[in-house]
Amino acid sequence: RGPPAPPPTAAPPCGLRSVSVGVGALGLGYPSPETVVFRYCGGGCPAPPTLHRLALGAVLGPGGAGGGPC
Repeated sequence: RGPPAPPPTAAPPCGLRSVSVGVGALGLGYPSPETVVFRYCGGGCPAPPTLHRLALGAVLGPGGAGGGPC
């Protein structure tokens, strides 16, 4: 059988996170050397979807952004 499976990891605590993103990665239709800093709540922060959360999801991938209040 082998060793027991490790317990599931809990979501990190809710907290303010930030990520720098090139403007070109946002899919706005034009290249740009500029970067923007997205600040968002990450971890165990339940919340309904918002436009900001959807944009972060496009940049960070599934499960990358909480989008709720910290």
